[in-house]
Amino acid sequence: MENYRILITRPEPENSVTCNTLSSIGLSPVSLPMLEIQALQGEDEEAKIRSQIFNIDEFHYVIFVSKNAARYAAEWLDTCWPMLPEKIHWIGIGQGTTNALIREGIPALSNPGHTSEALLDWLKPVKMSGQKVLIVRGVGGRTELGDKLKEKGAKISYLSLYERKKPEYHAQTFFMLPDINLIWVTSGENLSNLSEYVSQYKPEWKALPILTPSLRVNQQAINMGWINASCADGADDNSLLKATEFYIGK
Repeated sequence: MENYRILITRPEPENSVTCNTLSSIGLSPVSLPMLEIQALQGEDEEAKIRSQIFNIDEFHYVIFVSKNAARYAAEWLDTCWPMLPEKIHWIGIGQGTTNALIREGIPALSNPGHTSEALLDWLKPVKMSGQKVLIVRGVGGRTELGDKLKEKGAKISYLSLYERKKPEYHAQTFFMLPDINLIWVTSGENLSNLSEYVSQYKPEWKALPILTPSLRVNQQAINMGWINASCADGADDNSLLKATEFYIGK
């Protein structure tokens, strides 16, 4: 297993955590983040965020779409709310996001699945009419969750705390990488950035097994020409490791 190399494309700081986890169990992670996460900065942006955080007690539900959303929101909540407001349903999409919230002292719940679609399915029996929902995310995130909750009568607001950027790599970066046995991607945007670089510098990688976090991203991978894409049913390390066992055993 020590020579089984897995390309890890998470953004930092999650990338380093995953690489350490894989190394500890005898696998050989190769780090190549395909997203950069940057907190929104500037007086205007920060004033807007601060205003929304101070008014967070107006919401019945606060939904966090990622661990980055949880991490940045926790920092703002610590600054603006020495004690968390009560009567809010804090929800993390996926267990990893929920665990990140709990570690920060936010009593979050999680749906059994790992995606926005799974959360919507989980909320089907819940009466959302007239409920105020705040979705915490990055700039330009998907709107499907908010759109579907609006159809159920919810009043949707968004709180954007960070932006995602494509890292800058050159041909030399890819030429110096060791041979790869398997690739992990954890989001559609992550996959898109990787695919652009692979098409330019490593087209042979399109034949490698690649693990995706959801059926939606898996179909996206197939449409982009990845001929050996499989769905791990989750972006967390445990889900991806479970799916990886199949390839290690081959």
